[in-house]
Amino acid sequence: AVLSCAAMGSVRRATWRQYLLYLGINVLVSAITVLIVLNLWDRRSPLELVTPTATIDVIAQVDNAVPALTPTTPPSPTPKTYTVRAGDTISNIAEEFDISMEELMAANRLQDPNELSVGQVLVIPEVEGAVTAPEAGGTRSPETTSTPDPAAARQVVINGITGAGGLEMESVRLLNIGNEVSMAGWTLDDGDGHLFNFPDFTFYSKGAVDVHSRAGTNTTIDLYWGLDQAIWMPGKVIYLRNVSGDLVSSLKIPAN
Repeated sequence: AVLSCAAMGSVRRATWRQYLLYLGINVLVSAITVLIVLNLWDRRSPLELVTPTATIDVIAQVDNAVPALTPTTPPSPTPKTYTVRAGDTISNIAEEFDISMEELMAANRLQDPNELSVGQVLVIPEVEGAVTAPEAGGTRSPETTSTPDPAAARQVVINGITGAGGLEMESVRLLNIGNEVSMAGWTLDDGDGHLFNFPDFTFYSKGAVDVHSRAGTNTTIDLYWGLDQAIWMPGKVIYLRNVSGDLVSSLKIPAN
C-alpha cells in the first residue's frame, strides 16, 4: 500500500475579511493616538499674552508744557505839550518844535493865530522827522500853571479859554493827553462858588471838549453850563477837579 503524507511547513493565506479587520484595528489605534496627543496639548499652560507698552508722545508733551506767546500791543505814546508864556506866538512855538503853524493850529483846533493866552496848554503834534522836544539849553523849557493830581497823571488839562467875558462866545477847552477817562463827577469852578458838574461821559485819549458858559445841547465835543451871564473874567482862575475833589489842572485868565 502506498502511504500519502501531508506536506509539512505550508503557509495559509489570509482572507480579505482578515485584511479588513487589521485595517480597522490600525485606524482605531491611530484615532486613539491622535486624541491622546490633542488632549495633552490642550492641557499645557496657555501662553502669557504680552501687553504692548504705551508709548509717550514726548514732542506733544513738550509743546503743551511751553506756553504760547501772546502778542502785546505797545502803548500809544503820550503827546508832547507846551504851556504858553508871555511873548509866545504860534510862529515861534511851531519853529521851536520844527513843525508848521498849520499843523500846530490844527492839533489845537485854533482858528486865529492870535488866540494864545498865557498859561494855555498846547498839544505838540507828532510829525515825521520833527523834533519832539527842544534841545537842552537852546530854548525855553515848557512851564505849567496847573497843580497836577498824581492819580490823574495829568491826563486832562485846561487848554485855554475863548471869548472870555462874553456869554455867547465864552468857553473853556479841555484836552485829554493821556488814556481815556470817565468824567462823571468831575467839576469846573472859578473859586467863587460857581460850579459846573460834568455829565457821565467818556473823555477819549487825544480828544478835546469845550465847556460853554451859555445854555445848549450837549454833544461829545461841546458841553453847556446853562448860565445867563458870562463868568470867566480876566484875572480869574479856572479850576478842574476830579471825582475825588483833587485839583487836576488850573488856568489863570490873562488880563486884557
